[in-house]
Amino acid sequence: MGKYVLTLILLLITAWCAHAQIPPRVEVKGSTIVVNRSIAIRIRASNGPLTPERRAEIAGERLRAGIEQGLRAQHVGVKAERRRAIVTFGGSVLLYATRADARSAGTTPLALARTWASSLRHCLSIPPLSLSTNELLVPLGESRLVRVNGWLEGSAVVAPTGAPDDGVVDPAVTGDGRTIRVTGLAVGTERVLVSVGELSVPLTVTVRKYAGIVSPPEPVVVTGTSLSADFLQQAIIAAISRWAQLEPGAQLQVASDIRLNSVPDVGQSTTARATVRATGSGYIPREQNVELTVTNRPLAFSDAVLLMVSNDPERVQKPQTLFTGEIGSGQGARLLYHHMNGMVQDGLLQIELLNPADVARTVHITGAASVPMRDTVRVGYIAGELFLKAITYNIGHLVTVPPQSKVVLLAQKIRPLDTASGVLQLRVLPSNGAQTLAPCVLKVAMLAFQNQPLPLVGTTMAWGFAPPRPLSAEERRQVASTDHIYPTSVKVLTATYVVGQRWQFIRIGEQAVQNHTNQRKLDGNYGVIYELRLELVNPTDKARDVEMAFEPSGGEAGGVFAIGGDIRGIPRIFPPNEFSITRVRLQPNQKRTITIRTMPLAGSNYPATLMVRS
Repeated sequence: MGKYVLTLILLLITAWCAHAQIPPRVEVKGSTIVVNRSIAIRIRASNGPLTPERRAEIAGERLRAGIEQGLRAQHVGVKAERRRAIVTFGGSVLLYATRADARSAGTTPLALARTWASSLRHCLSIPPLSLSTNELLVPLGESRLVRVNGWLEGSAVVAPTGAPDDGVVDPAVTGDGRTIRVTGLAVGTERVLVSVGELSVPLTVTVRKYAGIVSPPEPVVVTGTSLSADFLQQAIIAAISRWAQLEPGAQLQVASDIRLNSVPDVGQSTTARATVRATGSGYIPREQNVELTVTNRPLAFSDAVLLMVSNDPERVQKPQTLFTGEIGSGQGARLLYHHMNGMVQDGLLQIELLNPADVARTVHITGAASVPMRDTVRVGYIAGELFLKAITYNIGHLVTVPPQSKVVLLAQKIRPLDTASGVLQLRVLPSNGAQTLAPCVLKVAMLAFQNQPLPLVGTTMAWGFAPPRPLSAEERRQVASTDHIYPTSVKVLTATYVVGQRWQFIRIGEQAVQNHTNQRKLDGNYGVIYELRLELVNPTDKARDVEMAFEPSGGEAGGVFAIGGDIRGIPRIFPPNEFSITRVRLQPNQKRTITIRTMPLAGSNYPATLMVRS
């Protein structure tokens, strides 16, 4: 390193000495004094018998004489006399600024002398050789131009010095011989010597990579009706984040609001625009405007086939894998997760989707995650309410996982004793071709939070906010578990209530579903969708109201219910209290069937009871 520092010092000393040895250049062109190829003073008036041209000649001679004596810009001064002012050089008269000069310039003699002196100082200070910049930043693989300035005439010659790094840049003189094109060949720093004649100046060139780039390969594909602008923005940001090609340690920010032309209905598309910025230590920041297409794809809703539950252990006391499960092509799964951070440090709950196949897989994802919090009942209620709304309107988006890669679907920071809860539903869409593909693996893990950048905080209905990453050798050998995978994810219950007869009591979460091996049951059926088909009959000759009410039979609980497109819920209720879900008016002798969808919520106490009465 000392050798490189010494090299630089020698270059600077050489350049400084060369500059010092070349005196300023003075020319007189008519009545104009030109210093270092720049106009310093233009004389417009005579002074007695002296014409402007003669006055310029005399001042030029005095200026050259002073320069030969070693006078420079700092020796230029101004003196005021009664009717005129004087520009001095080393204390001697260089040029008088007369009243006639001042009148021609529309000013006073003293002000004109000061203007002449300032211009002269500037021109005397112009170096014989300089560059438009002495420090240049060049992106790897790209070129940047540097202009050779100064009054020294001639074409430039360039040569890399190899200090401190060799082979970093390729400099070349182009055009008129006063422009240098510098191309970045490798990451590092190298100094280039730029010479005109016998005079040289150093140029320090640093070559770095851009922090990243976003190149949308395909439209953002969403599904559902009643899409909100907020959901679309999240889906767009998630897609942009997945498409970002970032260098290690770099981060991506959406630096502007998402600008949407419209909210697309099913089967329609729209255009979205955003400004994104990639940054990172040791990289060149890159800001770019991204324009992409957003398509609302017609995709029929499909209930999950498998129910996956990540709740063991509920209180996580060390970093560990919490759940793994396989999802094959054309197959669907619903994951309910509910974990408390029992560690003494902040945790990072991370959900990943691994694709060990040699072809890309497209997955339809819908669901919701709650903000982690201490209240274990409320956190499960928030996740359940948002999830039920998402599946009611089939609100989701498509995520493509490249071959032999994984996508982080969700990453949430969890403080000690906070609980994270969420529900997501995935369907791996069939791939082209008839080949049998290895199933995707859904993985839930608790990691130690180490200030990892989290692109999304809070509640979300869009998943996959991180670029895909290649699978490691260990991840390619990931073995899925079946302990907490249940083949029953939906229960359909039918019941009839006749006005005037006994109340109807429908138990939710009472008969536990069994896992694949029938060795484990899911008490409370948390995450199972209950579709309740109620036939209501009014045999009387009067209109009657039928009420459906929720009773938390198993203890403190929350409840969420979808009736048509209406989502109703209660975050918390204690027995023996009840919550009235809805009332239905039946006309005389009317029969009516209604469908209610609900789901036992994580953090609540199930079973619970739905009561139908009039």
